[in-house]
Amino acid sequence: MKSANKWPLEVAAVLPHEWVFGTFLLVTGVRLFASGAARGWSFVFFASLAAAIGMVAWAERSPTPWRWRVRLSSYFVVMGVAFYAMRAGVPLLGNPRVDTLLLQWDRELLGETPAVAWEGWLYPWLEDLAMAGYLFFFYYLLAGPGYYCIRSIPVFRKCIVGLFTLYGLAFMGYTVFPAGGPHLSMTFHTPLHGPWLLDWALDAVDRGSNTVDVFPSVHLAASLYLLLFDWHHGRRRFWWALVPCMVLWWSTMYLRFHYFVDLLAGAVVALIGWWTAQKYEVGSLEQPLGAYRSYGSDVRNAESPE
Repeated sequence: MKSANKWPLEVAAVLPHEWVFGTFLLVTGVRLFASGAARGWSFVFFASLAAAIGMVAWAERSPTPWRWRVRLSSYFVVMGVAFYAMRAGVPLLGNPRVDTLLLQWDRELLGETPAVAWEGWLYPWLEDLAMAGYLFFFYYLLAGPGYYCIRSIPVFRKCIVGLFTLYGLAFMGYTVFPAGGPHLSMTFHTPLHGPWLLDWALDAVDRGSNTVDVFPSVHLAASLYLLLFDWHHGRRRFWWALVPCMVLWWSTMYLRFHYFVDLLAGAVVALIGWWTAQKYEVGSLEQPLGAYRSYGSDVRNAESPE
């Protein structure tokens, strides 16, 4: 495993995820503005893009460790704003929901979508377990990158490059292929019920959805990406996160949030994010030293996370 002190001290350029996510913000903002009915929501995306550009300029002006951490971490905020803005904005674009198409693809591949096929296997204790796995996503999404944020800025930067590249691609998918998932588009004979966790968490999860966040599955994409990242940079965390992530992936279908094809698309997006992170690391190592500026002894002397 490469130690962080072999990394260049700073990449004085817009990072790959900033290009990808920025393109999503720009394209979506333009589409909303051109639609007329959604013009008001376009300014949320334009403002998010302006904030992201401003963050790059602010960090580049004095690239200290603290500014780099803020610059990289800011995409969690930008992502959250864009995610919830899509709830109102995407339906106004006029694209029809594709739940019927996704269900058709599932049936062609599997015979039936898992949400329906597994309806006879609903048990309260198992539904509670599934919800625990589903909620693990939110912990891993923050704690995974957060560990690298504390330990090594270069490794954290690589993590964020791939993570928000996949988020930019996935969010673009939501605007082109909006879908609500089986729990919103289908009728089931048996309601979900888990007395210990699911009953009080399910309503909060439903409220947290933007109702178009199905294809591809970011729950699978982001968690798979973070697992791949931990395999290379934090092997112990990979092993303890592996089983919860597998429960998470199963829960997305068992609890009727996703179709199977959503997970396939999520795997593709995760691999693109990982490939981007790897290419970025190799490319940054090949840059001449003159392309970088020092930004703090804690980065120069950072140890490998494991």
